[in-house]
Amino acid sequence: MKTGFLLAAVVALSGCYDEPTILYGRSLEDMTFTVTDPQMGIYPNTSVLDDPYNPFRLSGVGTETKWDIQSGASPVAGYYSWATILAQGPYGEAQYYVGLQLAAIYQRGLADQASLPQTREMAVKAFQSVLDNFPDAVTYDASGTIAYELVTPSYKGVVELGGTVSGGWVMVKTSSGADRAVKP
Repeated sequence: MKTGFLLAAVVALSGCYDEPTILYGRSLEDMTFTVTDPQMGIYPNTSVLDDPYNPFRLSGVGTETKWDIQSGASPVAGYYSWATILAQGPYGEAQYYVGLQLAAIYQRGLADQASLPQTREMAVKAFQSVLDNFPDAVTYDASGTIAYELVTPSYKGVVELGGTVSGGWVMVKTSSGADRAVKP
């Protein structure tokens, strides 16, 4: 008897609600990058928050979600993720990953043809921005425990993309033979 009453109540109440609206996400795998602002993703520019191609402009990116996107989505999605994070609260790790994603977009040809040269320049500027604005920036290994500095890979990023490092930075060899970017 109780079950029949409960079932009748559920059926009666279910008729009181509209059908749910189902929202489908955008694929983060098959995106093509189009430059809408050649300074977008380069600190202190925040235009990525207005870019209609940015799938994160309205919702932002969560603390753990950024790593899921970084490891499992296309470099274009990774770029928009990190550029959104940088625009919402600038720090060096975000700027570095913007440069890394832009370099991958350029190297893999994931921008429309008109945007490819600008994408390379944006990557160079993003890496240079780490040197200029965030020289103490670090990121962590996969375990989240060992930090490493980002000026050296940023310096190398500029050079590998055919840019010229500015601001007095030079590459030196440490006593252990490793490369290290320094600003004497």
